[in-house]
Amino acid sequence: MHAELLLIIFMLVLCLLPLVTTGLIVFRFVQSINHFREVMVNGIPTTANVVRKYARNRIVFEYRDITGRLHRKDRIVFRSEYHRFHPGDSLNVVYSAQRPHIVFFKEVIDQSRAAQQAGEQSNLDSSEQ
Repeated sequence: MHAELLLIIFMLVLCLLPLVTTGLIVFRFVQSINHFREVMVNGIPTTANVVRKYARNRIVFEYRDITGRLHRKDRIVFRSEYHRFHPGDSLNVVYSAQRPHIVFFKEVIDQSRAAQQAGEQSNLDSSEQ
């Protein structure tokens, strides 16, 4: 009886683990999309400084928000960006006005805004025809 109960618990855990893992992945993905939208709508641009580099394309950078509070972020970047940045270099970032700990590289925000504007212009052009 005790062994059967353990087997049932083991099977439940084995079945629920992929569901919980998938749920967490989806939650994190949706959360990152919402953070990106937040920064797109009311982000504040600033300059960050690269503090150090780690193996596997990780850089650490610091920036100050409008109140002067220091934020330190550790990010995985593309290999080309990893080789482009060195400790002491400056990089442009945009952080959320409401939650300054949420930050994205300014290049990504600018590219997204340009794509959004191009899409809006395309929609205007197609509606005029």
